[in-house]
Amino acid sequence: MSFREKTAWVTLLAIVIVSLMYWFHVPNMLHPHPGAWVLHAMAASIAAYIVIEVVAWIVLRVKYPQDARTPRDERERLIDLKAIRVAYYVFIVGAIGGMFVTLHVVGAHVVGLGMVIYIAFVLSQIVKHAARIVYFRRGG
Repeated sequence: MSFREKTAWVTLLAIVIVSLMYWFHVPNMLHPHPGAWVLHAMAASIAAYIVIEVVAWIVLRVKYPQDARTPRDERERLIDLKAIRVAYYVFIVGAIGGMFVTLHVVGAHVVGLGMVIYIAFVLSQIVKHAARIVYFRRGG
């Protein structure tokens, strides 16, 4: 397993763990006036994600110093581009579909709309790193 694939696993797990903690602690984000605590919870989850990423990156860097210094080759660049392409479509479909559902079906407030776009972004990042792992396993 390459260093880039290990970092993709770490990032995928960090996103899933932090997102699950966030969504279990924010019960009704589509409520018209959810309060400032929703934004505080989002800031805390982003800070937790950054801490997990930095600590995991340092651990991987110390444990595999030679792999960490290896520059990206063409295969790894191609894998990143393919994964970003898949994530882009997930984000666009999720954001536009979520905006439609939130505004026209649910009738939520602006904060709910922002949360739906945030969900689309998180899902696109999960898909991106899962696609990176799949492409690394398949060989490009």
